[in-house]
Amino acid sequence: MTSLDFNPASNASPWSKVCLESAAKSNNFMLGNSHRVFHTRQALLSAGESFQGIYIMRSGSAKAFITSACGDECITRFFFPGDLLGVDGFDEHVHNQNIVFLETSSVCFIKESEVYNLVKSSDDFRTCLFKSMSHTLLCDSMMMMCLSSCSSEQKVAHFILELANNFTSQGLSGKEFRLSMTRTDIANYLGMALETVCRVLASFQLKRVISVSNRHLIILDTRVLNQILSKDSSYSSSTTSLDS
Repeated sequence: MTSLDFNPASNASPWSKVCLESAAKSNNFMLGNSHRVFHTRQALLSAGESFQGIYIMRSGSAKAFITSACGDECITRFFFPGDLLGVDGFDEHVHNQNIVFLETSSVCFIKESEVYNLVKSSDDFRTCLFKSMSHTLLCDSMMMMCLSSCSSEQKVAHFILELANNFTSQGLSGKEFRLSMTRTDIANYLGMALETVCRVLASFQLKRVISVSNRHLIILDTRVLNQILSKDSSYSSSTTSLDS
């Protein structure tokens, strides 16, 4: 069995560091004015809003979602420190997703004109921007593969390992962390029923793969989580893997 040595959050910290440093050196960029703090359930962007620039998540977390014609919310992604937000606006200068914060968070805003200036003047910024956008496409493709071909247990295992890798990339514990999103949000994102998510988490806990209390989660056996993913050979060749 082969697996892709890929960490969805591996670019988070370098991207944040490079972009903030590059932006701070720009003549027309005021770092202090760009730093914005938001609280739980506050919106950063709304679908249909005109594109002004991009945001870098400095702390906290957020979710992106699309609202259907019936008013149903479909979560498309979760954001963590180092992630880019609002990139969808480059296409037609209009955002097509809503972004709402899951906890008190801070972002760094870089207006569109400044993005273009930095792309021209900073090799580091340009490289990091292109890598980050390419990285996001790969993550989205892997998640689509997971949603279309994985069992319920594999989807939840993938999600837990993805979070663990993300926290590890930030220099935090990848074994013990707090879930900023609700179980309803997790179910929505994974295309599962809430009851199924709760059942899988309870099963993992009963088997001592994880320990979860409210939103506090501890990974007890990373090896087993990776084994759960490897059960399906069509997914194992491109799955996320966190070393034990």
